[in-house]
Amino acid sequence: MSSSGADSWTFGPARKKRRLPRLPSWARLAGFGALVMALVTVSIPAAALVSDTGTYDITVADKNHSAGPLTLSPSGGTVEYIGSSAQNQASGTGLFDPFVRLQGGPTEKGYNTNGAVQFDTKAGTWTHAIKVSAIPIVDCDGSGPGTATCWELFNDINESNTAKRISLNVVEIWFTTNPNLVGYVDPTGFPSGATKEYEFDGNILINDVNQGSGRGDLRYLVPTAGHPFTSSDYFVLYSKWGTTTGTAGNHGTGSYASDGGFEEWKVRKAPNVSIVKTANPVGPVNAGTDIGFDITVSNTGAADATNVTISDPLPPGGDLNWLLNPAFSGCSITGSVGSQTLSCTFATLASGASKGPIHIKSATTADDCAVVSNTATVASGNDGGGSSTDSVTVNCGALVIKKESTKTGNPLVSNAGAVFSVTGPGGYSASVTDNGATDEDSTTGQVCISGLAPGSYTVNETSPPSGYGDASEADVGVTVANGTDCGSNEPTGTAAVFTNAPLSDIQVNFRDGGSGETSATISCDNPDGTQSTTPATGWDTSDTETDVSAPVTVTCTIQIDP
Repeated sequence: MSSSGADSWTFGPARKKRRLPRLPSWARLAGFGALVMALVTVSIPAAALVSDTGTYDITVADKNHSAGPLTLSPSGGTVEYIGSSAQNQASGTGLFDPFVRLQGGPTEKGYNTNGAVQFDTKAGTWTHAIKVSAIPIVDCDGSGPGTATCWELFNDINESNTAKRISLNVVEIWFTTNPNLVGYVDPTGFPSGATKEYEFDGNILINDVNQGSGRGDLRYLVPTAGHPFTSSDYFVLYSKWGTTTGTAGNHGTGSYASDGGFEEWKVRKAPNVSIVKTANPVGPVNAGTDIGFDITVSNTGAADATNVTISDPLPPGGDLNWLLNPAFSGCSITGSVGSQTLSCTFATLASGASKGPIHIKSATTADDCAVVSNTATVASGNDGGGSSTDSVTVNCGALVIKKESTKTGNPLVSNAGAVFSVTGPGGYSASVTDNGATDEDSTTGQVCISGLAPGSYTVNETSPPSGYGDASEADVGVTVANGTDCGSNEPTGTAAVFTNAPLSDIQVNFRDGGSGETSATISCDNPDGTQSTTPATGWDTSDTETDVSAPVTVTCTIQIDP
């Protein structure tokens, strides 16, 4: 028998996956890019060992025919024989990874390990330890995502042209953390160091009509349900061939003993596409500072990934406007502000290659103060893909304005209604009224505004409250700190303080006592306020001083000239 080496996988034209009707086995193989496959660590409840048994006849008359899949009982896995001409298939090392080769007769048995081989196992590159995570996972019945999944195994059967029949009688799957596992005892298995997850003990009847090696003659699916594993677990496959007695069968002649040709278990070299999204900068950041994310997609599998796509609905925030920085070939951002999406398409992502980082960024304002979270998803034509999420905190702060009286101790003013103008970073400008709609502090004489970008602000009083004079302060600076708000984290150590004097009115009056002979002059030395000398009703002479700022001493002189 000759080896074909790195043949290509050519099961015919690719076909899209459909829910209904169910595709025949060969069509599902032909469209392996549409299979739901992922090299991932699953985490599911452990179940009892599944032990399949029974006789399954997948003999065919010639290479123009295939047989199966036949459902294994009770697991629900399948087994099928793939006629090379019927499906134009090849499985050379270019697309497949052989991990255990057996050669012996009339029976043969063995398992894969990096340690010393046992029984009829052939040492060499075709026998080695393999991680559970490297075994492709497909949907068991080909009907698409959401259905049961199976590990997909192939075997290249190499019986002679004159003795084509052979039987597969035992298949066991063991999990171990030891890549050099040895010590199998037939028929009890490994005494320690491994856990049996699956076993088949029966008769799978095969007529190896395909010519040459480098074929995926046998396809064997084992359900994954009930078999949790971690990234450190290895997949050990023990198989035994040629023990079926008798010659009954649908096709071929002779017994089902091995004639000494090799049988080689292998798996498809599959891509393993993953995506990582990270905030850059990691934050937290102050409102008014740019935020961004880096996206990197990688293919750690053994085969190239095709038609790799990234979809990333970008977070709207308050007014976030995203752009690629710098531009990245194959990627674009579409949509209006508030509903933007990053989309990328790469025809091929080679084995071991990556794309990125793809950097997106947006400016921020006080409207964006929150945790900004973003999820990007990658998919490909021949791998299931995945998603990644990260977030960044945009910090804001609060500003407090105190309106104090000039009275001793500087208490807060008694009347609401003072109006202030506030300017700050990024062109921020606002007007706020004490106890008005935008004042988040209900205390009279104290104003609080939250959701501000941290930084330096300037505050001015534009109108005092009723009963008070103008403030003596102007252009009062205050710093807004990260993480402050108008609730439990209201800033207490910093505030824009304005002092206002409470106002009073003074009136001094004179009138003649009835003689008609007296008159008077009145003068007050009030330094502020407004003076009126219009006589009050019923008086001859008045001096009225209004809006007198307290505290102050006002001296009024009355000169009476009889």
